[in-house]
Amino acid sequence: MNTKDAVGSVRSAAGAKMGTTLTVRNGKAAAGYVYFELDTVANVDTRVTFAVDNEALEAYNKANGTNYMAYEGVSLATEGAVTIPAGQLRSDYVAVNVPAGGKGNAVAITAVADQGGSVSENNGAFVYQVAALDAPVYEKTIKNLCYIEVNNDSPLNAGEYTLSDGKPFFDIVSVFAANINLNEEGMPYIHCNDQVAFVLEHADEIIRPLQKKGIRVHLSILGNHDDAGMRSLSAEGAKVFAKELKMYADIYGFDGFDFDDEYSSYAENKFKGSAVSGPGVVSSATECTSANYTRLMEACREVLPKGESTFGIYWYTDDDQPAGANVEELIDYAVYGAYGAFDEYRQQDINNAIEAPYAITLSGLDNKGKMIPVSVNEAYLNKVKDGKYGYFAFYDLKSSRTYIREFNQVAKVLWNGLTVEWTGNVYARTSMEAVKFVAPSDGNQ
Repeated sequence: MNTKDAVGSVRSAAGAKMGTTLTVRNGKAAAGYVYFELDTVANVDTRVTFAVDNEALEAYNKANGTNYMAYEGVSLATEGAVTIPAGQLRSDYVAVNVPAGGKGNAVAITAVADQGGSVSENNGAFVYQVAALDAPVYEKTIKNLCYIEVNNDSPLNAGEYTLSDGKPFFDIVSVFAANINLNEEGMPYIHCNDQVAFVLEHADEIIRPLQKKGIRVHLSILGNHDDAGMRSLSAEGAKVFAKELKMYADIYGFDGFDFDDEYSSYAENKFKGSAVSGPGVVSSATECTSANYTRLMEACREVLPKGESTFGIYWYTDDDQPAGANVEELIDYAVYGAYGAFDEYRQQDINNAIEAPYAITLSGLDNKGKMIPVSVNEAYLNKVKDGKYGYFAFYDLKSSRTYIREFNQVAKVLWNGLTVEWTGNVYARTSMEAVKFVAPSDGNQ
């Protein structure tokens, strides 16, 4: 660092680690997002200029024993220029735009920080890898999705099931779950526990293999016991959170998001409001409404339009859903999450084609710790098919159980007699290597 006044570092949005891969999928451009963080708060404005720096990539190769080649055609939004206002530590984000079709496999971003003539240049570099992916696209009359509890199991297990016509059994796999929380400034952000962070850090080994099989991968968003939630965000908070989702979608390559309006403080009768929690939320519990949920969806669609990103709603009470004349324009599906029961969207009538009125849990223990058998209600399955509902859902696919009988029950009805094939491979939560399933010796499966 050349001066003590403007020392800092280039970092990536969404908590991405050095070397995270930006994926150019099916010929569509990719994007990363960087910001600059000072080591100490400055009492003057700090002008920061980011740059694509091929020399920095060469230096990184030499220091780390890598052999990356600079990806062609990368550009920076706002010409890489931002300002950190006096009294703050971090700059705004700058988009790193990666076009499709370029040669090379990495990009290094450096920054120069200027505090009124006191200039620091050697602030290090952030390196993204760049890779291309061509993923098949399958269409099914009824789409099948599965929420994966990544605290316990790997999403990779979902990729081991196919229908007898060659299509994946699961169309969407949702990483369950990241959280919506408030930061010190009272604005919403995505919080990831260690298990979700593990999936993100290994996106190339966990997310991308599923996408290569034609399975879309979503990130579930869940409340987390503070004032942030789908029904509590202010207009400003909704816009901030929408940008946060956009960066997660772009950097980690998520195809969409599932919104699960549970466990926020207003659902626990503990809402504090903006006067205490900050400007990202409304002022009182009475203002935590479905209309705010809709406003959040509108803000998200501004930056993640339909066709680019898929939005799902998980609901099971009378008011944990968005409402309004434009709901069908905002969401792609709504899952009724009272597993084993059947119900339609309660806030209003919506097209059956975007409803999953029946879902099945794939886990459960009795009071002796024994696995409860998975229950499949064929009458409800026929209601899904005959009612022309467009989605079906499972929750908590596990590596410790076999499901081929139950999956065949579902497939026989929903996909006109097709059968389900299973490789017999399973993955432990942190393993990228499959092993053959072995039934527990106590028969608890």
